[in-house]
Amino acid sequence: MTSFSASLKTLGDRQGLPATVVLENNRLSIEAGEESIGDWSLDEIRLEQTPTGYRMAAEGEQLLIEMPDAAAFQSELAKTDRGMRFSLPNTEKLLKPFDKGLEAAEERWGALLPKWAFTRIMVAVIVGAALVTVFLPGLVSTFLLVSGVLMIMFGTVVYTDSMLASKWLPGRMSPMHVLLFGVVILMLGIFLGVLAR
Repeated sequence: MTSFSASLKTLGDRQGLPATVVLENNRLSIEAGEESIGDWSLDEIRLEQTPTGYRMAAEGEQLLIEMPDAAAFQSELAKTDRGMRFSLPNTEKLLKPFDKGLEAAEERWGALLPKWAFTRIMVAVIVGAALVTVFLPGLVSTFLLVSGVLMIMFGTVVYTDSMLASKWLPGRMSPMHVLLFGVVILMLGIFLGVLAR
C-alpha cells in the first residue's frame, strides 16, 4: 500500500480539500480525514497527468488531484499499469515487444495525449489509414482538410475559454497544441491533395 498527500478540487473550484490518495492491489482510494471519497479499480477510472498532479474521471465525474509528490505517484502508477498490461496468456507472447513499445511511447508522450491513443486499436487504425492513403489519396486528403479545419476551430474555442480547456483537453495538452496539430493535419491534407492530382 502506498499513500500520497493530495488536494482535491472539482472543475471550477479555487480551494482544494486536503485528502490522501492510496494505491493498493490495482485499486485507487481517496480519503478526506475520516471520510472515504471513493474506492475504484484502476480500470474503472481514467487518470490524466496535469502540471500540478492528475485529472481523474470516474463514474461520470471529474476531479483535479493536486499532489506535491506527483513523480512518485506516477512511478507507482506505472508499476501497477505494467503489471496489468503484461498479464497476457502464452498465446500472446509475440505481442509483448509491441506492448513495450506502446508503453515507452505512453511514458514519453502520455502527458499530452489521452490513454486510448496508446492502444493496439489505435495502431491498427493508423496502419489502416496509411493503407487507405496509398490507394485513395484524394479521399484521405479531403478527410484531412476537413479534420484540420475542425481541429483549428476547436483549438480556437478552448484557447479563448480556459475552463473548457481544462475540462476537454487531456493531461498537459494546451490549446496551442490543438492549434498546431490542426495546422499540421491541414497542411498534410493539402500536400496529399497536390500529390493526388
